[in-house]
Amino acid sequence: MQPKKKIESMGITALYCRLSRDDGVDGDSNSVTNQKKLLSQKAKEYGLTNTRYYVDDGYTGTNFNRPGFQQLISDIEMGYVSAVMVKDLSRLGRDYVSVGNYTDSYFPDHGVRFIAVNDGIDSDEGESEIAPFKNILNEMYARDISKKLRSSHRLRGNAGEPLSQPPYGYMKSPENKKKWIIDPEAAAIVKDVFKMALEGKGAETIARILQERKVLVPMAYWQSKGLPRGGKKTQPNPYRWCKTTVQKILTQQEYCGDVINFKTYSKSFKNKARLENAPENWAVFKDVHEPIIQRSDFETVQKRIAKTKRRAPKPENGAKSIFCDLLFCGDCHKKLRYHTNTINKDIHYFVCANNAVDYRGSCPRRHYIRADAVEQVVTLELRRMAEMLRRDESAFADLLAQKSSKELLKEQKRCEAELQKAIARNETVANLYEKLYEDNATGKVSDEWFMQLSHKYETERLELKSKITALRRKLSESGQQKQEREGFIEAVRQFMRMEHLTAPLLRELIDHIDVFETEGKGKSRTQRILIYYRFVGYIEMPAAPPRESYTADTRKGVAVSYLTDRQTA
Repeated sequence: MQPKKKIESMGITALYCRLSRDDGVDGDSNSVTNQKKLLSQKAKEYGLTNTRYYVDDGYTGTNFNRPGFQQLISDIEMGYVSAVMVKDLSRLGRDYVSVGNYTDSYFPDHGVRFIAVNDGIDSDEGESEIAPFKNILNEMYARDISKKLRSSHRLRGNAGEPLSQPPYGYMKSPENKKKWIIDPEAAAIVKDVFKMALEGKGAETIARILQERKVLVPMAYWQSKGLPRGGKKTQPNPYRWCKTTVQKILTQQEYCGDVINFKTYSKSFKNKARLENAPENWAVFKDVHEPIIQRSDFETVQKRIAKTKRRAPKPENGAKSIFCDLLFCGDCHKKLRYHTNTINKDIHYFVCANNAVDYRGSCPRRHYIRADAVEQVVTLELRRMAEMLRRDESAFADLLAQKSSKELLKEQKRCEAELQKAIARNETVANLYEKLYEDNATGKVSDEWFMQLSHKYETERLELKSKITALRRKLSESGQQKQEREGFIEAVRQFMRMEHLTAPLLRELIDHIDVFETEGKGKSRTQRILIYYRFVGYIEMPAAPPRESYTADTRKGVAVSYLTDRQTA
């Protein structure tokens, strides 16, 4: 049957190509190059213009967590795409339920025409009765391939061949990829970690020392060597070691020269998530490669780790403050963490979670504030607000209306500007990824460099997608301001009827509180805090009654006055 000569003048025609490692058995017909050639030719025959390739090379069809496909979905969500064309249904995916959902519901709901060339499917021609059967056969094929791969994986693992990537400190032998050899530079760090552990230093202390020495964390180290590794690649500080990374190094038996297979497993061929396997199901092969750590030292460290258990919260520390998750650093805008004084259990306080003193962060000061002081200041501020509402409700409502309208307009302009920037950047990233793929295919970019950059673009695209969705939601919710003002006034009335603050009421009234570092010395010590209320933000109260500062004892002989005016510093 001759294809329809229908000209699509609006939107992108997405030519989606996918090739997994398992498709090699099908010969060259499924290669990305041949898919591109076929789809480009057919698009011209169908009269479809403004074509763009979306490619996933080396990705399984049993799930849809693929960068090229997710980019396609993102562009569909933003209204860029008017048609999707694939070589056949198996290129779209091999999950019967998900493929059916996309072809029968998602694409039609978004006004996207779907064409599977070799299967003779075109949504403009109506529903295809054969498509469900083809999808079932495609899934059965994937299931059969998975069984064969699992069997091969099990045989290799039981034969002592390492199934995972070499841990930090090792690398694959250039002569034999199935053998691990020592990476001298990283192995020196591993030896230092174990040495410090044997000296009695804890994981947090070791992490701090490595950070101070400016030692690259494992992921940053692998990236610097051009080695593609899975895992989180968004750590902003490449020298900031986490204690969990140190703990993982200290518990890896592979450093004794052993190979340990089947530490993790997946539930099915559709679910690729790795789950922890019980130790009795591991396959352990000792003295396979050259050790970095002596076995006796490793076992000594394990005994010390076993004695170090995570301490449970102490009942005497009491319940958490109702202000948890509401306090933020006024300088770096990170959350303030809640603590109880180790000597005096009656003293509870907050400090910046990003401070350099306690957490090796980038904020130079602690921003210490007592929990009871926060409660005192907020209660007094709310009482002032309640008094204004009691004196003149209409004036209070006008103040909120002026504030919310002004803030809303400002926020709308900011959101619109941010949205346009995000959409433009998303388009740029899509073009960069396409060019990167072409450069890799022609040999201009190495496979290692391609893996690093493609992961970078994928991460940025996901962040942009989330940002665009959030900004659009924020703009769509801007019409609720009147209802929100009424809800805020009702919450203030509720506070007037209560003797004490409660967590639910606090979250109805307050969005967040910014806490700044104390200033001055002796009796002139002051600390500024700014309360941002829900829906209306920071409220500058009228001059009458006169503003006052609130004073609380932070410790014996030391008092701090708390200022809540934005202009007072």
